[in-house]
Amino acid sequence: MRYIIFSDLHSNLEALNQFEKEIETIAHDKLVCLGDIVGYGADPNPCVEWVMRNTDISVAGNHDWAAVNKTSTAYFNLNAYVSCQWTRDKLTEENRKFLYSLSLDHEEGGVYWVHASPYEPKAWHYVTSKSGGERHFNSFDASICFVGHSHKPVILEQTPDGEVMDYIVDNWNIEQENRYIFNVGSLGQPRDGNPNAAFMVYDSDERTVGIHRFGYDLNSTQDKIRENGLPSESAERLARGR
Repeated sequence: MRYIIFSDLHSNLEALNQFEKEIETIAHDKLVCLGDIVGYGADPNPCVEWVMRNTDISVAGNHDWAAVNKTSTAYFNLNAYVSCQWTRDKLTEENRKFLYSLSLDHEEGGVYWVHASPYEPKAWHYVTSKSGGERHFNSFDASICFVGHSHKPVILEQTPDGEVMDYIVDNWNIEQENRYIFNVGSLGQPRDGNPNAAFMVYDSDERTVGIHRFGYDLNSTQDKIRENGLPSESAERLARGR
């Protein structure tokens, strides 16, 4: 089984349009969205509608649930809060119902899928390094877990003796005896210093994972954020990949 996995689209329609072109040439069986379809960007409705039509597995991100008042925004920074309020006003009723219906996590094909962290998924913890790795691995039973949320690709590997290591690499061969957490990065708002959109491809038969990056019409995304009165920092950070 081959999966294409993306997360943190954040209403970035230009990145999504290019993503659709990129995956045309990648054979796959299932398309997986790890949440945060909305937030920050200016195109929540077309992004939600695309995910609703095209994905095989989708889970909720904190911005998705926040947009439908299903999780608190008390910890949001000002830009995230303003964008959330704007998104709430823009969402159609159908798209609001879809976001509300998204589950927090999902297990399928020997994989645990969750937006933020296998440890207390509803608390929206970040997985960015091996720090806290033991508690993350202790929180799910599958051998592999995919997450997003931090907008930074990283691989955590746990050996049979419990040691946890972290790596930032483009391609990985999965060892049968080890367990893994793969952070897929962000399709719509990368924060690892690389402004190019990111997604992962997981092949369960070949036991490989690879990260893919691509450029998109970033200027148009920035212009729409500004034109809609959303925080300018949400536009400017896209060019920095931060």
